[in-house]
Amino acid sequence: MFKRLIFIYTHHFKLVLFLNLSLSLFFAYLFLLKGFDKVALYNLALAFKAMAYAITFGIEKLFFTQRSFYYRNLGLGYRKIFSLLFSVDFIVFLSLLLISFVCKSYILIA
Repeated sequence: MFKRLIFIYTHHFKLVLFLNLSLSLFFAYLFLLKGFDKVALYNLALAFKAMAYAITFGIEKLFFTQRSFYYRNLGLGYRKIFSLLFSVDFIVFLSLLLISFVCKSYILIA
């Protein structure tokens, strides 16, 4: 099953992965510049991530509906594909924030 998912992600969702990763890197950089004590920045980051997920899902459903048969033939549904894609992206985003927070704290202490 994971081989099929990796195949789908590397062939159909390269642009989505790149855009979501670049958005995560941008907000990690923004957190490094502005600080981690800004609540509005957290809200802004979550809002942009939610909009990116909605745009990704909307584009896939509107323009690439012919791929749904391909996914069904592989035994995968939209829920499984997108839930794994979005959860991995959000975990990467949180880990980037954690790593940047630890690096900034270490630089301030040292």
